[in-house]
Amino acid sequence: MIPPVHFALSEILIVLTSIYSFRYFLKYKFNYASLGVLILGTTAFLASIRFGFSLHNELKFIHQLFNTLSLLFGVPLIVIEFIKRNEFFNYKLILISTLIIGIVSIYIFFQAKSLIIFIAVTWLIIGIIFSFLIPRKKIIYQFFSGFIFSIILINFLIRQSQFFETNFGWHFYHIVIAIWLYLMTILLANKNTRYE
Repeated sequence: MIPPVHFALSEILIVLTSIYSFRYFLKYKFNYASLGVLILGTTAFLASIRFGFSLHNELKFIHQLFNTLSLLFGVPLIVIEFIKRNEFFNYKLILISTLIIGIVSIYIFFQAKSLIIFIAVTWLIIGIIFSFLIPRKKIIYQFFSGFIFSIILINFLIRQSQFFETNFGWHFYHIVIAIWLYLMTILLANKNTRYE
């Protein structure tokens, strides 16, 4: 089955949201999150070109490559930004851990692709935990932060279960990703919930 052209629409929404989030994260020096969002946005951009211009075979490899990079590097980089904002780890330890994670991810990419989904889900769970643990001015903002991060995990699991019809499921999954990126950015922009 050849994917329909309208698949590009929700991908474009992710591209636009990624640009907004990337600019904000870069401005406030959330470097890990910036790089993670850049990978996600690039993946969505390639998908929008692939589906929008019916270049299915021509862009299949590069799109699938960046889709894998999003799961192995994009998601972990965003999570690492949350870990970085906690008081439990010092910066040098995070840098060393990031290097180790990068090496492991490269190994998985080439030698253990069956583990990609498991690794992505694990990172999303870690993200929920650490987004909650970040000190906030009020405890309710910690719950709010954890809830926002959990949206992407729920969305990912729904996508993997193929709960919805193909066309609706495609757009639902990608629209929720765009909403998640936007909500994270709004969360960081709010003076009551901004990471200190």
